[in-house]
Amino acid sequence: MSPEEIRSALASSPTHPYETLFPDDHWGHRTQAAANKTISGVWKLRNFPEINVNPPVDWEKAASPNRAWNFHFHSWDFLSCVLAAHDRTGEPRYLSWAVQVVCDWARCHPQVAPGMAWYDTAIGLRGYRLGYVVERAARSEHVGDADLTLLLRCAELHLEALSDDRFFAPHSNHGFYVAAGQLALTRRLRGLPGLGMHRRQARERVRQLVRTQFTPGGIHREHSPGYHLVAAATFQKLLDTGLVGEEEFRPMLDRIQEALAWFVLPNGRLAMFGDTSHVSVLREEQPHIADPALTFAVTGGTRGKAPNDRWRSFPEAGYFIARDRWPKGPEDYADCSYLAQTAAFHSRTHKHADDLSMVWYDRGHEILVDAGKFGYLDQTTPDSDLGRAGFPYAHPSRVYVESTRAHNTVEIDGASYQRRGVTPYGSGIRRAGEHRGILYCGTHVRHNRTIRHARTLALLPGEWLLVHDWLWDTAERPHTYTQRFHFAPELDLSPVGDRFAADLPDTSRLHVVPLLPATALPPVKGQREPDLLGWISRRDGELRPCWTSAYQIAGEPSCSISTLMAFGRKAPEPGLSTVDKQGERVCLRWAHEGEDWTLSFGRPDRKDFYFHMEREAVPYEPTPLQRVVDWMRERLPVLPGDGLAEESRRESTAGRLYSRR
Repeated sequence: MSPEEIRSALASSPTHPYETLFPDDHWGHRTQAAANKTISGVWKLRNFPEINVNPPVDWEKAASPNRAWNFHFHSWDFLSCVLAAHDRTGEPRYLSWAVQVVCDWARCHPQVAPGMAWYDTAIGLRGYRLGYVVERAARSEHVGDADLTLLLRCAELHLEALSDDRFFAPHSNHGFYVAAGQLALTRRLRGLPGLGMHRRQARERVRQLVRTQFTPGGIHREHSPGYHLVAAATFQKLLDTGLVGEEEFRPMLDRIQEALAWFVLPNGRLAMFGDTSHVSVLREEQPHIADPALTFAVTGGTRGKAPNDRWRSFPEAGYFIARDRWPKGPEDYADCSYLAQTAAFHSRTHKHADDLSMVWYDRGHEILVDAGKFGYLDQTTPDSDLGRAGFPYAHPSRVYVESTRAHNTVEIDGASYQRRGVTPYGSGIRRAGEHRGILYCGTHVRHNRTIRHARTLALLPGEWLLVHDWLWDTAERPHTYTQRFHFAPELDLSPVGDRFAADLPDTSRLHVVPLLPATALPPVKGQREPDLLGWISRRDGELRPCWTSAYQIAGEPSCSISTLMAFGRKAPEPGLSTVDKQGERVCLRWAHEGEDWTLSFGRPDRKDFYFHMEREAVPYEPTPLQRVVDWMRERLPVLPGDGLAEESRRESTAGRLYSRR
């Protein structure tokens, strides 16, 4: 087509506002000030060095030292603020600069070829940006015919790539980027002939993605609340911009957004399962969210409506989430208890070796934390040792955050759980419920084909969390089982015999106590040799030291490890606890804060599973010295230091309670 025909065909179609379909466009980060800085030639991504993006650009080397950096560079992320500024102001300088950049890229990439320039997700991200540039350039007298012809050739090349099934990955979020980019680009160019096939293909791909990437309950299958957020936001934008039909897709999107609300911690951050960063999702305005539950979660209770229930099991997806309550409003939003467990293995996409791990938030603080994602550095090959072990990236810090030892679960023989060469089990959730105020979940999975692993979590919000693991190698081979816990870097953990203690910033004290015999390993923080241990990655490319504790049983084919984490002045005192070899009958006892506790339950994968709790107040039994103090108190109005005497009484009562054990 001649430039005149291109202009005429595109001018006959209605214009559309610049779409904000993808993560870097969300949350209102794209301002005119950012656009002005960018067209001056300055672009900086996170903690990477600045790049001069004024043409001519060194597209092959500028961001090549880092895969993620290079990806965002070739996705034209820096163009978003510029195109949004042009859409808002209509100022030709923004469009003229964008045309120069796109033409420069097109000259350097005249055909589809291997490399990050033609990475599937990058093609999709460029697609809608390129569509806007072509559409507006065709209507602008400031863009010459030669540049317009080159832009259209670049768009045709992108349509060719987007329609190629080799670039479409329906099993991952990459497929969403490709389908969305294809939809947006074809709508922008709808006045040109031959685009109907592309549009029909893109719409069918969206239907396929919704069916395969989300469970019927609305959970994204990529083991990562972070990617669930991205997919949900992109899906919402497809509806908002009219790229997909409201009637067909709205019911599923409502389920997706409502499910995502459960992954928001009381401090406004996402549960860091899989490749999820430690980022806050709290914002006053959320134009891309329609669901009232998610609106409530991300606005800190200022808008929307909280779910009615305080715990939710997602048995098909493999998640259990419990809270003491949903707050009544922003004034007490962060003062809630929260526990989330992952028991999911749907594919290797963003899957860490973290089966049955959990995160815990209580008394206004993160307590147990996940390792985070660190970043995607140094890609492995399938035939390498790391590749065969299921690690897609070789950077030591990335290997660590994916490994089993970096998560709150049980490490077997010092190795990570298998993720390659094994069939994904889907969901390991077997039981979930509430009993007399205690929220519980039972899970069961297999490791290394012959090792069965059942875990029962029981939470009394604001008081304690119990973690019970039963492992059994059906081949009767002995193993070393290590139950690990990773504490938020704000907490300082110290050993106390076979126990551990941590002081919270608000003067609460957390005690970690074994209820069954196990060897307590020395706590570790920020270890580098012989292996990384005791780290968390809250920002890409960074590791931060955090304390990790562990209990271990070695040289046995089967074992049970039970750990109680409780708040209080004094540590709980273990009682006479019992568990059979098959893990079918568990009875755990302890005393704490003047009460005797008995928790009994069955193995979660059995049909005869049960869960029962008993608590009994311990009567006050004064010592001879305390009897004298009590006698004097009855006869004197006020004793000197009476507050101290009362404190002494409480402590002596606790001491007698524990000594009985």
